[in-house]
Amino acid sequence: KFVKKGSGAETLILIPGIGFDASVFDDFIKSNRSNYTMYAITIPGFGKTAAPPMPDSSVSYGSQTWSKGVTEGILKLIESEKIQKPIIVGHFTLGTQLALRVAIDYPTKISGVIALGGQAKFIAIQNGRIMDYPLKSMIIGTDKYSAPLLFKGKKKKDWDDGNYLPEIYSLNKKMGNSLWKQVAAIPVPVMVRYLCEFTSTDVKVDLDKIVCPVLILRSMFNSTVLDSSVNNYVKPQFIDSWQGVKDINARIEIKDIDNSATFAWKDQAFIVNEEIKKFINTKITK
Repeated sequence: KFVKKGSGAETLILIPGIGFDASVFDDFIKSNRSNYTMYAITIPGFGKTAAPPMPDSSVSYGSQTWSKGVTEGILKLIESEKIQKPIIVGHFTLGTQLALRVAIDYPTKISGVIALGGQAKFIAIQNGRIMDYPLKSMIIGTDKYSAPLLFKGKKKKDWDDGNYLPEIYSLNKKMGNSLWKQVAAIPVPVMVRYLCEFTSTDVKVDLDKIVCPVLILRSMFNSTVLDSSVNNYVKPQFIDSWQGVKDINARIEIKDIDNSATFAWKDQAFIVNEEIKKFINTKITK
């Protein structure tokens, strides 16, 4: 499912993060409808869309069954709409990985990638310690522990209590609560499947394969969020996980968006719009 809006020369395909549908980009689209032609997709299972068939329990989350379905759907969208080398914009958890995966696997199909408020990979926090496990270990841990023991049969209330807090979505309390409610409306098994596929991937190991320009708009949050012990994972995942990516691939550019949560374009609309415009004008159309 997708919506098409705007009339600009450059085409953006917008991928919302885990739990969200295309409507979260309505404000971004409204602000940029004369600048770009935009396709905002809804990942199957989010919003009011049907989820894909659930894979057999013997299928490893490392197989990326549902995530590969999304990237294949994006390719079909590009072909059916005859889109010439769009820019893929990935948001938050999952959306960022999908956007970068398209660039890695289909380099001739797109002209650039923009990551909005996402993390480079999953980084575990165990007993207060940062545990940056290699991909193989993360897949084994997800298949053998997280999925069957931690998440299986999880009650809705327990899932919601352990979910991202509203302040991780937006520093505006009202906006954060509204976004939290959209995620909370998604069935737990759907969220678990996508989350486990996210924890079983690491696009950093393949970033050297990207041949197009990449802009990382890194959400820097604020001291209130970062200093809270319940948010001890935020800095390692959303900020520190991007360290070293420019050494892997010089085409990657990082811009820090201060005082913004993962919905950076809602917290700092002008700055985000200007950074995207600058990136497209200097890196894409140059």
